[in-house]
Amino acid sequence: MFIQTATTPNEDALQFIPGVPVLGNPDTSSMRTVEYTSPREGLKSALATRLFAIEGVRGVMYGSDFVTVRKEPDYPWQLMKPDIYAAIMDHFSSGRALLREEDQSSDSMNVGEHDSEIVSEIKELLESRVRPAIQEDGGDLDFVSFNEGTGVVKIKLRGACRGCASSSVTLKHGVEGMLSYYIPEVTGVEDVGDELEAQAKKEFNKLEAELKSDDKSVE
Repeated sequence: MFIQTATTPNEDALQFIPGVPVLGNPDTSSMRTVEYTSPREGLKSALATRLFAIEGVRGVMYGSDFVTVRKEPDYPWQLMKPDIYAAIMDHFSSGRALLREEDQSSDSMNVGEHDSEIVSEIKELLESRVRPAIQEDGGDLDFVSFNEGTGVVKIKLRGACRGCASSSVTLKHGVEGMLSYYIPEVTGVEDVGDELEAQAKKEFNKLEAELKSDDKSVE
């Protein structure tokens, strides 16, 4: 197996392309991705579990034919690449399932029966015009919400887009400009990915502290 790599706008994220289907059937048009931002989340996937065991790995995302790996800024790729290559090669050569448990969560871009006409149009534009370009760079995005009062669209950037210095430019001149051109009701686009991740981490730390407190009380 020959694994290719592709750079992304984020110097701390690389695409690894194994030359075989990664997530889903290559004959379908699905743009679904699955992302893990912590070792605990990565337990749902055998490959992600092994990748998180490599020192410096901070995130893993699967696309239709690629694996995006994000690293800590202080760890050089030249020291990490051999272990990442080995983990990906061993996994896809083994024939094991990528996911230990099937992720049943629906794609945020799917139009729901309760979505307004504007929300449906926003999702359609994000799916057809924005997502393909972002996934080419090893990233993805989720639709979070649209505030009809303020006209602000909230999205969550994923994969290589997380922590990327050019993300703000992409949002302002790319996503926001395109959406407001086609849908005048849209006045702005905000990335709330870091905010949601921080909230989740805060809740996890709180739960961990409570568990430690309970253990001490038992002693």
